[in-house]
Amino acid sequence: MIIPAFLLSLHQHQPGVQGPTLQYYQGAFEIREGSGTKKVVQPETASTKDPVFVAFRRNDAFAVWDKRGLTLRHGKVVSSSRLNDVATSPKVFSRDEILKTATRIRKEEVTRDAAALSGARRLGKNVYFLVRWEDSDSKPWAEVLIEVDLNAAKLKPQLLGRFEGLSTATKAVDDKLLIIQGKLAIVSRKANSWAVSSYDPASKAFETVPVGGKLKSFQPMNLTQALFIETSSYGTSIAGRVDLEKGTRKILYEGREQIDLLDASPPEIILASEGNRTKLVNSVSGAVRTIPFPLAGRRVGGEVLLWTPPTSPTAAWLMNPISWQTLATWRGH
Repeated sequence: MIIPAFLLSLHQHQPGVQGPTLQYYQGAFEIREGSGTKKVVQPETASTKDPVFVAFRRNDAFAVWDKRGLTLRHGKVVSSSRLNDVATSPKVFSRDEILKTATRIRKEEVTRDAAALSGARRLGKNVYFLVRWEDSDSKPWAEVLIEVDLNAAKLKPQLLGRFEGLSTATKAVDDKLLIIQGKLAIVSRKANSWAVSSYDPASKAFETVPVGGKLKSFQPMNLTQALFIETSSYGTSIAGRVDLEKGTRKILYEGREQIDLLDASPPEIILASEGNRTKLVNSVSGAVRTIPFPLAGRRVGGEVLLWTPPTSPTAAWLMNPISWQTLATWRGH
């Protein structure tokens, strides 16, 4: 890669104007401007640990999901279960599905025991658990909605049914069960489509509203809005924003490239890559800039830090995302 010449072409500061400086040392970028210094670790490290349990309480009644499965306690009466009778229950699975599951159990491809929790919510005295079953490769094959009435004299899990499709949950204790307009809901996906699937506790009915094509990524912005990337039925990549409450979506970018979202913050920044070239798109200002390298990036305050190659940087640029003006550059020796 002929990086030095391109770095010079990217540097747009006027002579005599003191701007920020950019350095990289031992896996971290350092941005200095005036008397202030910002340190950006590359790659970004996780700041919080994944939860290992979720618990709900009403007086002396408890409903807990942890490594034991679903544990219910009312006073001194305690029971724990991995809900192994659900995997072949005719209440939620068809006869053909049950026969297929029984065969897979015999082949030790799956087990009857629930593996994880995709999400949990409480509405009044009732707690809802979206329980997940996984195969021997840790891939989800079923999710079932369970209700526990914390006001009941004897606590027990009640099997409600299934959403159409599977949620986007991947963690042992995840948080993909939503409440939208008083209904329990998930962003559900199938092989070539995704939707918003809901359950109404009042009518006890499941409903699914289609949203788009094959879902590649989904990033919540807040409780009701999210960013997504999907593959359309005609092969293009689409980045967009969806309002789960209103049921509306807006396309931010569509193209034949491989696309990624920088993060879930506004203004939405799209990185569209094709070969060794990356197009930077600000979906709000409309500014577009193409860099002839594969890039990774992070937002740093109101600016964007980009580097190449994505894993072991040899060059980096600090840019203003409104116009994609270069504010500082760094080149490794």
